[in-house]
Amino acid sequence: MTVAAAASGSLATFPSVAWFEALAERMRGNPEKYRKLGPVELTLVLSIVYPDGRRERYAVEFEGLGVRSVAEVSDVSCVDGRHPVILEGEYAAFRDMIESIQTHGHADLTHTLNYLTLPDWPFTLQPVDEGAGQLDVDRFYRYNQSLQEFFDEAATVPTRFVT
Repeated sequence: MTVAAAASGSLATFPSVAWFEALAERMRGNPEKYRKLGPVELTLVLSIVYPDGRRERYAVEFEGLGVRSVAEVSDVSCVDGRHPVILEGEYAAFRDMIESIQTHGHADLTHTLNYLTLPDWPFTLQPVDEGAGQLDVDRFYRYNQSLQEFFDEAATVPTRFVT
């Protein structure tokens, strides 16, 4: 599915490159909101774990006030974006967060990225590059509001869930 199809109201499947691109398209459509939050220099690698142990990974490379690229990656060693950090969680937790966003128009207090990562459950944060380590994880929290606004764009993305 193309970004244009997702933007026009067609169902985008979560997780997929098209789904994340639909969020990126909405981000591009709201430049003033993101300008107020400031530029983001981070590559967020979403590692989605299914009940059978299988993982899907998507790299969303943020640059400036938008998304530079979205890609499905087979392994985190394939990620070449700046300041990569892994956000890992079970599929059910991601789905629950997105459904909450779609119900309320934004994440409620118990479904924000901040709430879901601080206790390292149900999402964990890990650096891709052990050399930069904690600095890349710290960037996640520095850009947290922009990342939350990015995910809150899901409120207007018609979504089909894989399970």
